[in-house]
Amino acid sequence: MAFRQVKDLLEWIYDFHVRLSDQYTALADQQIDERMKMALVFLADRELRMRSAMANYLEDADKRLLTTWLIDHQDFGHTNVLERVPLCTGCNDVHDVLANVMAAHQLLKDMYLLRAELAAMPEEVELFQQLAVHQDAEARLQSRDIARLAIY
Repeated sequence: MAFRQVKDLLEWIYDFHVRLSDQYTALADQQIDERMKMALVFLADRELRMRSAMANYLEDADKRLLTTWLIDHQDFGHTNVLERVPLCTGCNDVHDVLANVMAAHQLLKDMYLLRAELAAMPEEVELFQQLAVHQDAEARLQSRDIARLAIY
Protein backbone atom coordinates (compact mmCIF):
# COMPACT_ATOMS: atom_id res chain seq x y z
CA MET A 1 0.00 0.00 0.00
CA ALA A 2 1.21 3.48 -0.81
CA PHE A 3 0.56 6.67 1.09
CA ARG A 4 -1.97 8.46 -1.09
CA GLN A 5 -3.04 11.36 1.08
CA VAL A 6 -1.56 13.28 4.00
CA LYS A 7 -3.94 11.50 6.40
CA ASP A 8 -2.57 8.09 5.26
CA LEU A 9 0.92 9.12 6.24
CA LEU A 10 -0.19 10.64 9.55
CA GLU A 11 -2.14 7.49 10.42
CA TRP A 12 0.97 5.45 9.68
CA ILE A 13 2.98 7.74 12.00
CA TYR A 14 0.36 7.14 14.70
CA ASP A 15 0.80 3.38 14.22
CA PHE A 16 4.59 3.81 14.22
CA HIS A 17 4.44 5.34 17.71
CA VAL A 18 2.14 2.57 18.92
CA ARG A 19 4.41 -0.17 17.62
CA LEU A 20 7.56 1.49 18.97
CA SER A 21 5.93 1.88 22.39
CA ASP A 22 4.98 -1.80 22.30
CA GLN A 23 8.57 -2.73 21.41
CA TYR A 24 9.98 -0.67 24.29
CA THR A 25 7.43 -2.14 26.71
CA ALA A 26 8.28 -5.70 25.66
CA LEU A 27 11.98 -5.00 26.07
CA ALA A 28 11.41 -3.41 29.49
CA ASP A 29 9.56 -6.50 30.64
CA GLN A 30 12.61 -8.63 29.75
CA GLN A 31 15.15 -6.48 31.60
CA ILE A 32 16.88 -7.41 34.81
CA ASP A 33 18.90 -4.20 35.01
CA GLU A 34 16.79 -1.51 36.70
CA ARG A 35 18.28 1.37 34.68
CA MET A 36 17.52 -0.36 31.41
CA LYS A 37 13.99 -1.09 32.56
CA MET A 38 13.47 2.54 33.63
CA ALA A 39 14.84 3.87 30.33
CA LEU A 40 12.61 1.59 28.27
CA VAL A 41 9.49 2.37 30.32
CA PHE A 42 10.25 6.09 29.91
CA LEU A 43 10.63 5.66 26.15
CA ALA A 44 7.41 3.65 25.89
CA ASP A 45 5.59 6.45 27.71
CA ARG A 46 7.07 9.12 25.41
CA GLU A 47 5.96 7.14 22.35
CA LEU A 48 2.44 6.91 23.75
CA ARG A 49 2.45 10.68 24.27
CA MET A 50 3.50 11.22 20.66
CA ARG A 51 0.77 8.80 19.58
CA SER A 52 -1.80 10.78 21.55
CA ALA A 53 -0.59 14.05 20.06
CA MET A 54 -0.93 12.62 16.56
CA ALA A 55 -4.42 11.29 17.36
CA ASN A 56 -5.46 14.74 18.59
CA TYR A 57 -4.05 16.35 15.48
CA LEU A 58 -5.86 13.92 13.19
CA GLU A 59 -9.10 14.65 15.00
CA ASP A 60 -8.79 18.44 14.84
CA ALA A 61 -6.87 19.02 11.60
CA ASP A 62 -8.17 20.82 8.56
CA LYS A 63 -9.88 18.14 6.48
CA ARG A 64 -8.68 19.82 3.29
CA LEU A 65 -5.08 19.34 4.40
CA LEU A 66 -5.68 15.74 5.49
CA THR A 67 -7.19 14.84 2.13
CA THR A 68 -4.42 16.50 0.14
CA TRP A 69 -3.03 14.03 -2.36
CA LEU A 70 0.67 13.39 -2.06
CA ILE A 71 2.53 14.33 -5.22
CA ASP A 72 4.66 11.21 -5.28
CA HIS A 73 2.32 8.54 -3.99
CA GLN A 74 4.34 5.56 -5.14
CA ASP A 75 4.84 2.65 -2.81
CA PHE A 76 7.07 3.70 0.06
CA GLY A 77 7.63 0.35 1.75
CA HIS A 78 6.42 1.91 4.97
CA THR A 79 5.37 -1.40 6.47
CA ASN A 80 9.05 -2.33 6.74
CA VAL A 81 10.35 0.98 8.09
CA LEU A 82 9.92 0.00 11.73
CA GLU A 83 12.03 -3.09 11.11
CA ARG A 84 14.93 -0.75 10.35
CA VAL A 85 14.83 0.39 13.97
CA PRO A 86 16.62 -2.43 15.78
CA LEU A 87 14.93 -4.15 18.66
CA CYS A 88 17.94 -3.28 20.75
CA THR A 89 19.77 -6.41 19.70
CA GLY A 90 22.76 -6.78 21.95
CA CYS A 91 21.66 -3.99 24.25
CA ASN A 92 24.13 -3.99 27.06
CA ASP A 93 23.43 -0.59 28.57
CA VAL A 94 21.38 2.56 28.35
CA HIS A 95 23.70 3.97 25.67
CA ASP A 96 22.73 1.14 23.32
CA VAL A 97 19.07 1.97 23.92
CA LEU A 98 19.78 5.63 23.18
CA ALA A 99 21.44 4.74 19.87
CA ASN A 100 18.30 2.86 18.83
CA VAL A 101 16.10 5.76 19.91
CA MET A 102 18.11 8.25 17.88
CA ALA A 103 17.83 6.00 14.81
CA ALA A 104 14.02 6.08 15.09
CA HIS A 105 13.97 9.85 15.53
CA GLN A 106 16.24 10.42 12.55
CA LEU A 107 14.12 8.15 10.40
CA LEU A 108 10.97 10.16 11.12
CA LYS A 109 12.72 13.52 10.82
CA ASP A 110 14.14 12.61 7.42
CA MET A 111 10.72 11.50 6.24
CA TYR A 112 9.12 14.76 7.46
CA LEU A 113 11.74 16.89 5.73
CA LEU A 114 11.30 14.97 2.49
CA ARG A 115 7.52 15.41 2.68
CA ALA A 116 7.99 19.15 3.28
CA GLU A 117 10.18 19.39 0.16
CA LEU A 118 7.64 17.50 -1.95
CA ALA A 119 4.57 19.26 -0.54
CA ALA A 120 1.85 20.44 -2.89
CA MET A 121 0.61 23.34 -0.77
CA PRO A 122 1.99 25.72 1.91
CA GLU A 123 -0.07 24.16 4.72
CA GLU A 124 1.46 20.79 3.94
CA VAL A 125 4.97 22.29 3.98
CA GLU A 126 4.24 23.89 7.35
CA LEU A 127 2.82 20.67 8.80
CA PHE A 128 5.83 18.55 7.91
CA GLN A 129 8.34 21.22 8.90
CA GLN A 130 6.64 21.49 12.30
CA LEU A 131 6.66 17.72 12.69
CA ALA A 132 10.41 17.74 11.99
CA VAL A 133 10.93 20.47 14.61
CA HIS A 134 8.88 18.52 17.15
CA GLN A 135 10.80 15.35 16.35
CA ASP A 136 14.08 17.18 17.05
CA ALA A 137 12.71 18.50 20.34
CA GLU A 138 11.57 15.03 21.38
CA ALA A 139 14.98 13.57 20.46
CA ARG A 140 16.71 16.18 22.63
CA LEU A 141 14.36 15.52 25.54
CA GLN A 142 14.79 11.77 25.37
CA SER A 143 18.53 12.02 24.91
CA ARG A 144 18.85 14.36 27.90
CA ASP A 145 16.71 12.24 30.19
CA ILE A 146 18.35 8.97 29.23
CA ALA A 147 21.79 10.56 29.73
CA ARG A 148 20.71 11.63 33.21
CA LEU A 149 19.57 8.12 33.95
CA ALA A 150 22.91 6.72 32.79
CA ILE A 151 24.78 9.05 35.19
CA TYR A 152 22.94 7.93 38.30
